[in-house]
Amino acid sequence: MILNQQLHNYLLLFPKTFFSEETKQQFSYYQKYMRLPYTTIDDFINSTIQNVNFPGWNLKTVEQHRMYGALQKFKDATPVKDLIEKTISIEFKLVDGFLNYFMLYDNAIKYLDFKNESLYFDDFKILLLNNENYLISYINLYKVIMKKMTNLRMGYPKMGRNNTTFTVEFEYNDWDLTFLYNDKLIQF
Repeated sequence: MILNQQLHNYLLLFPKTFFSEETKQQFSYYQKYMRLPYTTIDDFINSTIQNVNFPGWNLKTVEQHRMYGALQKFKDATPVKDLIEKTISIEFKLVDGFLNYFMLYDNAIKYLDFKNESLYFDDFKILLLNNENYLISYINLYKVIMKKMTNLRMGYPKMGRNNTTFTVEFEYNDWDLTFLYNDKLIQF
């Protein structure tokens, strides 16, 4: 039996409309002059993802005193989807002179600008792959809002070969999970 070290994998797909046209043009300039090995800004940003923190759930119980003072707990009537904190955080590794940080920062400023009439980003998709990189399920996140981006701390004492990261947090309004049981397996 051969044991594979990579038991599970994922791929986060930003929507095609996630990056503004200006940000895409800036990337094409960097791609041309810095000779980056990525064809699109999506590929570049995805290559810097370190981890994705998908939320768990927390059920609050309802308590009721029974006869003779015994305390009994029951499930809360809250719908399952409302038990989940609809926040996803993505941790990125800083690369190429903070290029990915400031491209995401610039894109966030353009998104938050009141001239931008769209309230949400298009749907995000997280593909879940098995150890042979076959798609076994995926998660759709609907009506996504960019909520927070961590600070960038620059300093000379920290110069060196360290994994400096930053986090971008998104909030979504709805989600669904799709399993591919008997469907044709798709390899990535």
